[in-house]
Amino acid sequence: MCSARVSPHFIIRAFQEGADGVLVAGCHIGDCHYLKGNYIAIKRVAILRDLIDFLGISKERLLLEWIAGSEGDKYARVADEFTEKVRSLGPSPIKRIPFREKAVAMVR
Repeated sequence: MCSARVSPHFIIRAFQEGADGVLVAGCHIGDCHYLKGNYIAIKRVAILRDLIDFLGISKERLLLEWIAGSEGDKYARVADEFTEKVRSLGPSPIKRIPFREKAVAMVR
């Protein structure tokens, strides 16, 4: 899947559900099979980083990285480094509310 197909809704939803961080990985600039997908991803992630910062979630909790399908070692390194970064930030400031509690609250 192209990084441009990662909907901003998916990223916001991940944070709403209590994710401590989100990593979006895509093809290197100039290597996009869809020609300009990674340029679209750059714009979307930049806007989302500002949005989550406005909402009180550190920008550092959202990472966009260029990783080719053949770069498994890079993927592992980036994932490990991002995991450590997110751990150092601590838990997400958004408390996850289980779906059942949401449904009960909506009925009331």
